[in-house]
Amino acid sequence: MRGYLLVEEPGPWGEGGVPVSRLGTEVTAALRAVAAVRGVKLLLVRRPDAARRDPEGDRRVFLVDSRRGGSGVLTRSAPVADLARLAGGDEGWTPHPGRLLLVCTHGRKDWCCAVRGRPVAAALAALEPEQVWECSHLGGDRFAASVLSLPSGVLHGRVDVADAPALVAAAREGRVVVDLLRGRSCDAVLVQAADVLVRRERGLDAVDALRPLSAGPVEGADGTWRVRFAEAGAGELVALLREGRAPAQRLTCGSSGASAARTWALESLVVPEDGEPGPQRAAANR
Repeated sequence: MRGYLLVEEPGPWGEGGVPVSRLGTEVTAALRAVAAVRGVKLLLVRRPDAARRDPEGDRRVFLVDSRRGGSGVLTRSAPVADLARLAGGDEGWTPHPGRLLLVCTHGRKDWCCAVRGRPVAAALAALEPEQVWECSHLGGDRFAASVLSLPSGVLHGRVDVADAPALVAAAREGRVVVDLLRGRSCDAVLVQAADVLVRRERGLDAVDALRPLSAGPVEGADGTWRVRFAEAGAGELVALLREGRAPAQRLTCGSSGASAARTWALESLVVPEDGEPGPQRAAANR
């Protein structure tokens, strides 16, 4: 994802990745079109604290660029009738001074997200009341609770209420919580997996510690992939990953049957100081 269009809708939200809500089908369709033109993902957002929700007032809108080197957040307010027109325009936006923490709580998409996400959203909001929003479907329901940090696009998964202080501290300091990290949303799945595994191996927690240079299959080695990174302050890293499948199981609360999740294992890592690949040390479920 190169970025996001966030539109406040206090709820409730219906089914679907981009749910129809009280905004109505026409406004929702128009917002989808705006997001498509801008090349970003549309998400509905709402405050965790129901007392702060105003279903009749103007809606907050955020336009987020989460690409490396271009990250930033713009914001504005708009009445429902003018949401799509104003969201699609270039005038009237102002820079948002802080970061945003979005927690997926879209229970009509998968109720795991509501059951696990809402307590996490409340815990985060107690620490950062102006930065935290519940959001519609992020993807990867089996990782609930999922928390997206913006503008960096850093996504953490399987977050618990007890993780809230560490997550807020990391966001304030430009770090990630490596044990909970799912990757950055501006990266392809393969690069996200490699980013997580290399960070575990190298003990890297700065958001910009790794910059992907290239990624692709290893010729003649089916299921093996090569990802090259530039490590900040060090040099180039080359990670070899092996793709696999976990045993089939029911992955989410809303699953109707068993599925086999894709897995990634770090087979070797060439690092600047030794120039030689190391042994397999880590694996990730994606």
